[in-house]
Amino acid sequence: MRRSTLAFWLSSFSIIVAQDPQQGSTSAGVLAAQFAARLDVLCQPLVDAEVAVGFVVGIVDGDASLVRGYGRVDPSSDRAPDAATVYEIGSISKVFTGLLLADAITRGEVAADDRVQKWLPAGITLPRTEVNEVLLWHLSAHVSGLPRLPDGESPDPQNPYAHMDRVAVYAAASKSLLRNEPGSTYEYSNLAAGLLGQLLVDRAGVASFEALLAQRVTGPLSMADTVVELTPVLRERFAPPFAADLASDHEWDLAALAGAGGIRSTMRDMLAFASAQCSTPADAGLAKSIARSHEKQKELPGGAGIALGWHLARGGAVLWHNGETGGFHSYLAVQPGKARAICILCNTATATVDALGERVLMLLGGGEPKPLKLERPVAVDRETLQRYVGVYEVKDGVAMAVTVRERGLYAQISGQPSLRLFARSETEFFYRQVQATVAFQVDGGACSGLELRQGGSASTWKKLAQRMR
Repeated sequence: MRRSTLAFWLSSFSIIVAQDPQQGSTSAGVLAAQFAARLDVLCQPLVDAEVAVGFVVGIVDGDASLVRGYGRVDPSSDRAPDAATVYEIGSISKVFTGLLLADAITRGEVAADDRVQKWLPAGITLPRTEVNEVLLWHLSAHVSGLPRLPDGESPDPQNPYAHMDRVAVYAAASKSLLRNEPGSTYEYSNLAAGLLGQLLVDRAGVASFEALLAQRVTGPLSMADTVVELTPVLRERFAPPFAADLASDHEWDLAALAGAGGIRSTMRDMLAFASAQCSTPADAGLAKSIARSHEKQKELPGGAGIALGWHLARGGAVLWHNGETGGFHSYLAVQPGKARAICILCNTATATVDALGERVLMLLGGGEPKPLKLERPVAVDRETLQRYVGVYEVKDGVAMAVTVRERGLYAQISGQPSLRLFARSETEFFYRQVQATVAFQVDGGACSGLELRQGGSASTWKKLAQRMR
């Protein structure tokens, strides 16, 4: 449920990629093979540099598509990710919620300019200013003024939104303080998107966000693998989540905030959804709703904009969104005018996926993007790593605990989370989550301290005599 700003490079050159080269013409098969090889050059470095456990990339160009998997679904398995692997898509769910709003408008159930207060349950009052009230379209376009997240601590940090049922969502919205004048300022809000999803569920009179999604979007588009709650069959194909340091992480259940980031899907289904953005679905009402969801609602700096759920780039030529939950990252970009789309689904929570997505989109447009520059860790044996285990102190009360786990070396500074260190050499290590390095000071086979380098400065930490247990 995280947003970052993306840039896009586009050109007019077009290629066609066949879904299965052996089923297409010879020229199409050769072209597919050539494009797949170029795609591999961009994608494989993320696995080789241990930035991601694995991921799947999907491309749509006109009537043709290509899906390629990289790495593994799980480090302990030889199974490669494919078009049927199930992932959490995170905040890309907001695009579906925006489409559900557009569809409710098409059906005459609501109007874009309806006051949100009009559709709230009795006894729930949304904050407002002296001048304006929050409107429905504000919730989808991130201009409602509502905060990014519900206030308060989660009872379960590993599954932080599982407690947000219908009552909790409405209560969180009513207790919030508006950060801006409604309709005036773009400020990304998961709470607003989740609230919108629940409002649409209640207005339609269905049991859940998943039921509404199936009835109006995934059912008509034959997206049987796109759900909120995993069935036993989908559970078997579900990719386990991993944090940015490749440590095992936890699934997220968003309960009544599902409209903000609770959808799970496969690349097969996501390409069906992407294709529907570029064509005219058989369901005329849905086709009209899709077109409505693409309309710019608010101009943003730099020629960007915001539609219903979608972010717009290049004057609206590109619609995009990304998403991240505890152990997943996703990216979707669509060019309706050129009938092109790219999607990446990854079961590692790394924003590097967005940078890869930009390059794949450039490649699809005929450009020659260079692979990301990613440092590849070297292998260091566990015996060497063990000599670094201990507590290091820089000044009274500030210490760093260094430990060895299954994935490698970890360091934790007082009051901060434990982060993995990746080896540059036997003595020098780098972080992925922050721009910093650690160099251990070794003399005669024993470690006496370390140097932490960050932001152009360095600090020396002395290793204490007593080792960590």
